[in-house]
Amino acid sequence: MNPKLSIIVPIYKVEQYLPKCIDSILAQTFTDFELILVNDGSPDNCGRICDKYAKKDKRVIVVHKKNGGVSTARNAGIHAAKGEYIGFVDSDDVIHEKMYEILYKNASLYSSDLVVCDFFKTEVNNSVDMKTNIQDYHVKKFSNIEALHQLFPEKYDSYATGAGNSMKWVVLWNKLYKRELFKQNKFLDGRICEDEFIMHRILFCCKKVIYLTAPLYYYVQSPNSIIRSSFSKERLDKVYALKDRADFFVAIKESSLHHKAFKSYIGSFFWNYNLAKTELKNAQQELKQLKNIFTKSVLLLLKNPIIGWKQKVYSMLFVINPFV
Repeated sequence: MNPKLSIIVPIYKVEQYLPKCIDSILAQTFTDFELILVNDGSPDNCGRICDKYAKKDKRVIVVHKKNGGVSTARNAGIHAAKGEYIGFVDSDDVIHEKMYEILYKNASLYSSDLVVCDFFKTEVNNSVDMKTNIQDYHVKKFSNIEALHQLFPEKYDSYATGAGNSMKWVVLWNKLYKRELFKQNKFLDGRICEDEFIMHRILFCCKKVIYLTAPLYYYVQSPNSIIRSSFSKERLDKVYALKDRADFFVAIKESSLHHKAFKSYIGSFFWNYNLAKTELKNAQQELKQLKNIFTKSVLLLLKNPIIGWKQKVYSMLFVINPFV
């Protein structure tokens, strides 16, 4: 008989964090799950750690694969999954002992395609109480379009991304998904910011989304994370992901969402373009490609009612001469 949940952990060069992550999952009060550890060709001891846990707990399934990046690892985990619902945990993070009990209970109670919870940010050396009492949380219900609007917070959001999006709605790991959502939605191989590329598509496929104010996931600020690493060409994937999101909203004829997404794209474009220009060597081809895509969207920018005239003037000057 298949488990109710499949919990997928993509793994690469995290041997110092991995045991704590796995232990927090195996300690869940909800026990009807399979834990799929995807060793993405890690050159350290991660593979051996995974195999050790598989020998101790029959719920642990290990997938060893050639290194291909986190998107290929997530896709491999989904391919192996047998659960009705799927969850993701990053290999340097930990979770509250009742996280999947609470998420699954609400998914079942409301017949939801997706359940979202809050999370805590914590530093590597900080201790966290994974047994803290979780009771007084609120439940909010959204349709797919209402949920998509949550990507763009209108009020202050302490976890807003640099592009002005709500991190709790963008990231993959604080959620429980109906497995069927991934039949038509795959992670793009070779891309980072894989959550930015896929989350709007997943939300659109949902009939009902539930949001819980309970902080059940502990997002560990690892010094080795991509977001804390030095700027690289791969970081430009963020710009392409936000442009894809804006184009997606045009395709589904949601003008209000497109206006918000396009404004987010513009902010990310200029920030990352300037960083690439100042911090990357031999990035002329990437900068040219970014500018060409931007230039083709100028008419949409000028028609966007929520982008101010100063930014529109600045953008037009940039199209005429990027050195202005």
